[in-house]
Amino acid sequence: MNYSLVLFAVLSVVFLGAVLWLVVLADRQRRRHIARLHRLRPDAGVVMPAPRRSSFEKPAQNGIVRLIEAELAQTNLRVSVNELVVQVSVGVLGLYGVSVLLLGLSPLLAVLVAVLLPLTLAALVLRIAKARYRATFTENLPEALDVFARGLRAGRPVSNSLSIVVESSEGAILREFSRCHNEICMGTSLPESLARLSARIQTPEVSFFAVATALQAETGGNLIETMEGLANQLRARRQLRKKARALTSEVRASTIILASLPFVVLLAIGVLNAGYLEPLYNDPRGRIMAAAAVTSIGVGIFMMTRMGKLDV
Repeated sequence: MNYSLVLFAVLSVVFLGAVLWLVVLADRQRRRHIARLHRLRPDAGVVMPAPRRSSFEKPAQNGIVRLIEAELAQTNLRVSVNELVVQVSVGVLGLYGVSVLLLGLSPLLAVLVAVLLPLTLAALVLRIAKARYRATFTENLPEALDVFARGLRAGRPVSNSLSIVVESSEGAILREFSRCHNEICMGTSLPESLARLSARIQTPEVSFFAVATALQAETGGNLIETMEGLANQLRARRQLRKKARALTSEVRASTIILASLPFVVLLAIGVLNAGYLEPLYNDPRGRIMAAAAVTSIGVGIFMMTRMGKLDV
């Protein structure tokens, strides 16, 4: 027990040092962004000098801090890099203490569990948040294109038309088109700004929007008709996707019912007669049979999910 406590203390100190180092790097990255904004502001009274970049700061700019910022920028999560690092770190440290002191796991196994579980959970939360953010943006994109086309038809320039979209929208549309509007006001062309939008929101609809606008800008044509036609196509695609989801609802419901039925029966047997299930985890043959059953259930869920998925 003393050995576990000593190892727990040493790993805690090392881990807290690594967390503090990441927080310092994230704060330096934030300060560089603020300094860059002050240099670009025309009403700033003093032009701030460019901060010196030492050799060890360059990897931080292109490393894990920048990657986390890019991931958070594609979600609606109201959390900064520092807050995310601190939350994950507290989760890792708390889980390690519970694993060693309460569950009695070996220190090395507890380190593996305590690191992998919070990181996997954080990655899963980021992935779900990104998927919802993209779905929300794609859902409201046709209406935003209609507003953009009406602004152009009224004789407004591109920047003013984008400002109308920003004023009449909310959520993901507001956030992304605000970025495009600011980039265009800073001198970026419309195709380049939409190309950056396509890199942030990697969906077929946004890619189609960016490519169509870039082709129109290079070859010439009526941008208003392009936006209106694109909005109609995206709206028809959205309706087709909803229809396909309605047609495959039976398959998805069957997948959920059939996948949950074995576990419901297992839970019921465990409550009524727990000793009946002992061969499944005490006998090696029972463990092999249980692993084979779980594997077959997973394969069945995967196959039914693929059968009920339509790419529209």
